[in-house]
Amino acid sequence: MFHVHAFNPHPLLRQYIDAYLVVSADQAESGYIEYIFLPHVTQSLVFGLDTGNTVYSCNQSAYCAPHFISGPHDAVRRVRLFPGMKKIVVHFKPGGLFRIFHLPAQCFNNCSRDATVFLGKKIKDIAGLLRNSPLSRSIELMDEWLTGEIQLQKKSIRNMDEVIRLIELNKGNISISELEQATFTTKRTLERHFLEQFGLHPKTFSRLVRFNGVIRSLESNLNVKWRQLADAFGYYDQSHFIHEFKNLTGGLPQDYATLKSGFEKIMPA
Repeated sequence: MFHVHAFNPHPLLRQYIDAYLVVSADQAESGYIEYIFLPHVTQSLVFGLDTGNTVYSCNQSAYCAPHFISGPHDAVRRVRLFPGMKKIVVHFKPGGLFRIFHLPAQCFNNCSRDATVFLGKKIKDIAGLLRNSPLSRSIELMDEWLTGEIQLQKKSIRNMDEVIRLIELNKGNISISELEQATFTTKRTLERHFLEQFGLHPKTFSRLVRFNGVIRSLESNLNVKWRQLADAFGYYDQSHFIHEFKNLTGGLPQDYATLKSGFEKIMPA
């Protein structure tokens, strides 16, 4: 069985981090759990508390490193979680990874990469501490480490918070020219900083914000009319909405309940 437990970060970190997640798969099971992630705009730093290869990326056709960084995805992502898998995941708000570590977010777009390549030996050292600490102490260690990382950063960065606020306020239905005018930024500057901090172009980010709004609506009401969703989220018409949904999920809106049931399934050895 697959388990997820969520913990809030320290208040000083909540502008950067949504939550810490402790995820695990029972050791006794055989085979693997295949998990499907819908397209999303978030970034994660994952610490392995297990040994061996326990997370396999079907998209990359390779096992993930024990400690890895995963970026936003503009397509469905499939991973296989093997028995004994145990990870602590730092689930960042959009741009949080860049603001703490100044790592260009586009390096992790549509992929997972070895965290030690980008953050060095300290990742292994911290993972060792986490592995040998009770859960409550592990959360404290994460808070202490990440707060310290923020204090070490001296480089100033261009604030994109207003751009994110406008995209979310408009449910992703906003043009690049409107963002330029509202933030007094040229298109080239906007796209350069946005790609660096969020890993996606503003147009793609907006597209995924709109799509995730649709998914939240479907979660609360599977019987909603497609035309209502198309109108509510600014699609040109029902046909445009259905085409976009199929592009991002591989299925039709009316198949969402079935698609969702496939998000987590136990596969035989």
